Amino acid sequence: MVMHYMTATVSPEELERQGWERRFTIEEHRAAECKENYEALGFEVILLPARLTQSDQACSECFRAETCKLVTIYTRPKAEQR
Repeated sequence: MVMHYMTATVSPEELERQGWERRFTIEEHRAAECKENYEALGFEVILLPARLTQSDQACSECFRAETCKLVTIYTRPKAEQR
């Protein structure tokens, strides 16, 4: 599966205003399955390159070492469900 990422720099606050909810940060190779699952449940899904926050410190060692690519998954109900 080809992964599509939102490339524009959008703040978490702006995403929240648009109805997006941050779900979690995960390794890129596992994100496709999560994306498919959320879509099957009726959500719109976007993937953003991870920007680690204080709450993501457990991921920071891997992120700094660049041993894996991390992405953050955001979801919101599809337009017809909002």
